[in-house]
Amino acid sequence: MEKELLYKYFAGDTTTEEEVRIMDWAEESPENYRKYLEERKLWNALLIHYDNNIEQEKKRIDVSHGRHFNLWKVACMAASFALLLTVSWMLYINNSAEENLQSVIVPAGHRVQLVLEDGTKVWLNSKTKLTYPTNFGDKIREVSLDGEGFFEVTHNEKKPFIVKTKKYDIKVLGTTFNVYAYNSHESAFETSLLHGSVDVSSNSTSHHVLLKTREKVTEINGILQKSNIDNLDRYRWKDGLLCLDDVPFAELMSKFSAYYDIQIKIENPTVLDYRCTGKFRQNDGVEYALKVIQKDLKFNYVRDDESNTITIN
Repeated sequence: MEKELLYKYFAGDTTTEEEVRIMDWAEESPENYRKYLEERKLWNALLIHYDNNIEQEKKRIDVSHGRHFNLWKVACMAASFALLLTVSWMLYINNSAEENLQSVIVPAGHRVQLVLEDGTKVWLNSKTKLTYPTNFGDKIREVSLDGEGFFEVTHNEKKPFIVKTKKYDIKVLGTTFNVYAYNSHESAFETSLLHGSVDVSSNSTSHHVLLKTREKVTEINGILQKSNIDNLDRYRWKDGLLCLDDVPFAELMSKFSAYYDIQIKIENPTVLDYRCTGKFRQNDGVEYALKVIQKDLKFNYVRDDESNTITIN
């Protein structure tokens, strides 16, 4: 498989035929899928380092004169060939020297993995924003999250790690947990603990909930309610998988709509009785997922790129 085509696919610029060709190739053998994952990992790395590389190149080349301007164009063309320029819209990194903070914003349909200054690993889901310091202080490690993040926190009893969201704070010393807290979804908040312990507290009240391994807390009607985690597949999104267990069709389309940032209209009521169980690779795209479902369920769909809408009929 040509790398240029794979990178074009990761950027979301392939046709439906090209997407099918790539997926068929990836599924032919474990070796092909391993290569697919390697190139995807490289692509994510390019996203992380894109802004810094371009800024350094701009500083190195003086664009104020015609000859140097041409050199800059050549440098840009080379970067574009390496698929650095094509990802400028996909990952936004904002640095604030005054506060020693930077933010990572993940575009729809993508994921990003990064390692913080203390060694903590973080995976960010689609349409997520994480703000964090380039260097943590002496007493506390604090980040802000708008979206969904999976954290593997480096243990440090002297420096608690705190994830701040719009309504709640999650405090840990060192553990593995998932946080779902999009600011745009007022009533949607959930923290799931896979290992260790966390303390979830309200920003506006003194109420807090202590979680132990395989427990989660969910906001329901404005109240935090604790329950057990029965299935860990829900958190495999960090591995690029959307895992479904008897999910109603309408709920699935809502998930696709939110993740891929596209409006999905259902005009065929017969599909509403369908329930889906299975796994999708998130990077395969919404149309690939719909084609897979069509093998079990009869429906047609039309995509309108101008209105960013998929209509199921």
